[in-house]
Amino acid sequence: MMRQALSAARPIPTFFGAFIAAALLLPAVHAAQPLPGNNAQPSAEQRAAATAAAEQAVNPSYQMKWGHMRCGSHQTMDVKREGANDHTILITWKGKRYLLTRKPTTTGAYHFDDVKAGLVMIQIPAKSMLFDKRDMTRLADDCNPIVASK
Repeated sequence: MMRQALSAARPIPTFFGAFIAAALLLPAVHAAQPLPGNNAQPSAEQRAAATAAAEQAVNPSYQMKWGHMRCGSHQTMDVKREGANDHTILITWKGKRYLLTRKPTTTGAYHFDDVKAGLVMIQIPAKSMLFDKRDMTRLADDCNPIVASK
């Protein structure tokens, strides 16, 4: 009886059929069009806010840790200062060398970034950490300089 009732249902009037089709197709049409502002340059307000944030950057209150480091996962990395200041460092990780530049932070941590390689090194007083920014994984954690025993 139920099957007969379903098969005997009247067809949808043309107006409603067109309305339903439009409702189903409209998101696909909008998805194919680029969103406004996707490739737009930052506004003057956004640039001013970024400049203000950079000016508020906090310098770390501790010395940067350098040298040969042993990490918690039994891996090692070398961290060397490039130049007279601590704005650029050279990291040797798994036999490859990476040049990382310092980025301003508001947390007081050291933050170094190699945009091309996708590496980020964060150093806090307790440890250094190395990240792969492309897939958001931690490559090395709990890295500290190896201290020669006396």
